[in-house]
Amino acid sequence: MRLFYASPKQHMNDLLTIITNEKKSLLRGFLVVFILVLPFTFIPALFRQRLPMETFSQQIPEKALVAAFVALGVIILLLLNNYEKLLKKKRLYDFPAFTSLHFNGAVEGYNAIVKEISTYLFGKVGDYFFRVNIINPKQQNVQIELSPLIYIGQNQALLDRLMQELHLKENLYLSRVISLPEQQLQQSDIIKNELLKLSDELSQMGVIPMAVDENGR
Repeated sequence: MRLFYASPKQHMNDLLTIITNEKKSLLRGFLVVFILVLPFTFIPALFRQRLPMETFSQQIPEKALVAAFVALGVIILLLLNNYEKLLKKKRLYDFPAFTSLHFNGAVEGYNAIVKEISTYLFGKVGDYFFRVNIINPKQQNVQIELSPLIYIGQNQALLDRLMQELHLKENLYLSRVISLPEQQLQQSDIIKNELLKLSDELSQMGVIPMAVDENGR
């Protein structure tokens, strides 16, 4: 699915595409925020005076409307912030350092309330498949997460070696994070060389590649 293009009209179409695909999770998010906000809308009135139950019940529609507007505003801000990140990542992925990899693009985070939609690259370098992701596209120095798809199983000793000797970090994925200024992304081989180096290091340690296809499955 294509999500990003330069024209304002296409940007609006892309945003509508995200909303359409994410309508269920957006609705769930709206309901969660609404339920959390609604009780707080009664606090000012409770501090001003003690309200009889009848008056309290009469205020429910008004307070529910306020909570709905707040929830809608929160969802819109989160959606626009997520879309801005996607646009920034797309711009960075168009630099030679990424395009020269000839990796496939992929999207994750659909239909998830607590996780933003995110894009990453996936492909093979050396003997291993890698997941390449830009962690925070808004930073001046671009942080790039290089995640080899490898099989470790219950081998804690191997995991410790990978983290100590190869400086891999265990987050959602076992990864090496590199930080590059944007101008260095003009170099077509800078990320590929890092992946080749990591692939060689993994191979020398006898790490088993995870069995996946070209689509990362």
